Amino acid sequence: MNRSPKDTRLPSSAGSFALLHGASWLTSDGEVYVVPGFHEEWLRQHEEIADGARNVCELVLRKRWISVSLFDGGYLELMVPDRRSADIKAAVLELLSRNASSWKKALVMSMDEEGYIMLEGSDAADAAALEAALARPL
Repeated sequence: MNRSPKDTRLPSSAGSFALLHGASWLTSDGEVYVVPGFHEEWLRQHEEIADGARNVCELVLRKRWISVSLFDGGYLELMVPDRRSADIKAAVLELLSRNASSWKKALVMSMDEEGYIMLEGSDAADAAALEAALARPL
C-alpha cells in the first residue's frame, strides 16, 4: 500500500517491545515501528504523525517516543525524552530485558539534558538496577 506524506496512519508495527537491527521508534505503549533508513527521512514521510517534528530530538520530546538504533555487535542507542520518568524507565527496562541476548552495550541519551549513560546487561537486570544506572551522573 502506498502512503502519501500526509497519511496519518502509522506504519506496520514490528510487535510489542521488539528490538530490530537498524532504526525504529518505541512508543509509550510498547509498539515498535521500523524506520527503513534514517529517522529524519521517516519524519518527512510521516509529517502528520510526527506532530511537526523536524528531527529526532523534537519527536522524542513531543511524542515521548524512544528512538532506537541497534548496530552490529549488539551496540544499542536509545534517545529518550528524559531518564527519570516512570513511564520511560519502564519502557527502557521492558525493551532491554525482553531482548537481553540482542544487545551488549546501550547508550542512553536523554533529550532534556546534556550527556549520556552507558548501560551493560547487569544494569537492566531488574527495575532497581536500571533505576540506579539511569540515576548515575552524566
